[in-house]
Amino acid sequence: MRFQSAILVPLFLTLSAWSQLTYTVPVTDKSDPGSPLKISGTASFTERIVANSVTSSSNFKVEALNVSGKAIVLLLAYFDEAGPHGGRTHHPVEIDHFFWSAIAPGDSFVLARSRSRRRTYPLETAVEPKAEVGVQYVQFVDGSTFGDETKAKGILGLRRVILESLRRLDTATGKEEFLALLAQKIQPDDADGFLETFRQTKKNYGSVAARAQVHTGLIVAERRSPALRVQAAKK
Repeated sequence: MRFQSAILVPLFLTLSAWSQLTYTVPVTDKSDPGSPLKISGTASFTERIVANSVTSSSNFKVEALNVSGKAIVLLLAYFDEAGPHGGRTHHPVEIDHFFWSAIAPGDSFVLARSRSRRRTYPLETAVEPKAEVGVQYVQFVDGSTFGDETKAKGILGLRRVILESLRRLDTATGKEEFLALLAQKIQPDDADGFLETFRQTKKNYGSVAARAQVHTGLIVAERRSPALRVQAAKK
């Protein structure tokens, strides 16, 4: 584990002598054996201690490589980070390519990336900083899976709602009907959030581009559905 030399200061020094320090650690993969992803990356924590509080910021980039030999349609994972004196954060990761191009074998991609922000916490006893990733569930394009399928029940249910919405949009008889359907909010909120992709396309590029994007997503999903249904029926 790599730490900047600054943290090798003896622990008996007073906190006021520390001022501001940065700690860097490698990302640890906590996934079960057989994970289809190879994980790499580092996380850095910068802390400023004042009296009994610590102001902390983190900078991390977690990269993943598909080493499974099969294309990935759905990926659920988490990234947990914690600085030496507090500020534990759990980041759920959800990547669903059911309606888009799958993550091909050998593809590398960013699994998690930090957003610049500072937070202040009550000062805690110093512990080893943590940066851990766990791959919880993966669905491959052929319908086979890795991990705990119960983690994916919610998103698998959302797919049916989104698919029905895309079918309605794709069969709209004209521009006005298409735009009216696109503007309608659907439930649950996570499904409606998916439609924001098409609403943003309409806003930036027009209704023709949005309708083409809807059609592409629907075609990809319809092509994949039979294989995924067959595999699910075997379980």
